[in-house]
Amino acid sequence: MTERHARRGHLALRRATPWTLLGAVGLACGLASAPAGPQPARATAGSPASSTSSAPSVSSAHAVSSAHARFDRYRGDTRKKALGGRRMQNGYNWSGYTAIGHSFTTASADWTVPNISCSSRADAVAEWVGLDGWGNDTVEQIGIQETCENGSPEFEDWYELYPNDPVYVGDRVQPGDRIHATARFTGGSSYELTLQDETQGWIRDKRIDGWFAPNESAEVIVEANRRAFPKFDRIDFTKVRFNGVTPGSVNAIGLWASTGGGRQQTDVSPLYGPDLDSFSVAYIRE
Repeated sequence: MTERHARRGHLALRRATPWTLLGAVGLACGLASAPAGPQPARATAGSPASSTSSAPSVSSAHAVSSAHARFDRYRGDTRKKALGGRRMQNGYNWSGYTAIGHSFTTASADWTVPNISCSSRADAVAEWVGLDGWGNDTVEQIGIQETCENGSPEFEDWYELYPNDPVYVGDRVQPGDRIHATARFTGGSSYELTLQDETQGWIRDKRIDGWFAPNESAEVIVEANRRAFPKFDRIDFTKVRFNGVTPGSVNAIGLWASTGGGRQQTDVSPLYGPDLDSFSVAYIRE
């Protein structure tokens, strides 16, 4: 779901299985259960994922087609400006914090899944952590997505390795769930994307080999599709780390979202908390 020049982002309906798409770039097949946590099967609607079954079959994760709403490319102005003393800029459909100017190996954060109010059929918003995407055409992202499907909210977990389409995994996710996510470069051409729903009790660990990316940025972001947000509850990110340190330690830049006409859609707080490792993203307008 990134944005930056020449990049199409996240989100579309699912059809083809993801393994054909991902195999073309030499990615490791399958979602492995994290060794440090439970090993759930795909959740069914109404019951949490099992902690004893193996990784999901191909049918439990799915790629997307162009039928669904796509996330836009990032075409933002990289000049930085201060808003109320903060280092902030227009992120177009990105809201949150991004760090550049270093080689990045990890991005991580905790947050609570927000509820959304649907005023249209196709609006969507997603929260993710990731590497790259700011100034280059690759991303390694993992997170949660809230989508308005025919006026009703749906909640899904996903990961994306652009230019491949995002993959939706199918675990049980609900508003109020506590999430922990990490994107990690493990050396050579290997990455690990980990997502944990502490409330539902599942962990997903996607391990990738044969993926080459510059590792030029790290992000914790709330993103809209087509620059239109459904109304969402305020999202509070905590324990935000880039390369294992707090955002301010690497001069992270705050981003707020805007409409095509430049009207501000979200408000992003300054970093707060005892370690200055937390921030919030609040809805203003669609």
